[in-house]
Amino acid sequence: MKYYVDFITKKATDRLTAFEKIKMIIRLVRQNRVLIIESGLTSEEQAELIKQTMMVIDFDNFIGVEFFNWNRGPTESRRFFKKLPQANDAKYTVVAPSAAVQVIEDSEDLLSIELEPKSAR
Repeated sequence: MKYYVDFITKKATDRLTAFEKIKMIIRLVRQNRVLIIESGLTSEEQAELIKQTMMVIDFDNFIGVEFFNWNRGPTESRRFFKKLPQANDAKYTVVAPSAAVQVIEDSEDLLSIELEPKSAR
């Protein structure tokens, strides 16, 4: 199975309501897309993503999502996407199909994931 990576800008998500943002995320992840969302998700949006995902689980085709968050405050020097302009505060969320993700490393400075259908292991 192929997976695609989509980078979604803050500008794209700012024009959506929280509900529209969650629906977009679920729709895209169900299409085997891994999303890197520049503006991240608020704690309320994360809770709603979990709630909405539970309502659309289909154990044959879609078993849910995995998501990972990074926050970089103004005093931290690390930048995950060097081509993006330096901001005073940056936040990123990665959302991926649960069936496709295996975390290789999850540390303060690095998230490494392998994309492969778990059923193929």
